Amino acid sequence: MGQRLYYESRVTRQGQTTIPKDLREKYGLEEGDEVTYLDLGDRIVLLPKPRDPIKALKRIAVDTDQNIQDIKKEALEAALKEATQGRGE
Repeated sequence: MGQRLYYESRVTRQGQTTIPKDLREKYGLEEGDEVTYLDLGDRIVLLPKPRDPIKALKRIAVDTDQNIQDIKKEALEAALKEATQGRGE
């Protein structure tokens, strides 16, 4: 069975809601963890705050560097292909 993408919960009189257990487990959320709310105008997005922000930033930096390397490689391959096609090879 596929991954569940849709969850619902109620807002209490005090403005509280419960994050479904499946999502708490998936994202490792425990009592006392902090979350961030993003107001996108037509919806609210809830993001777990990383427990170790430095580790999270390092992971983003590594992922970004890899993406840049992939983009450079693809651009070089496309340029080489275009250059060799222009010479009739």
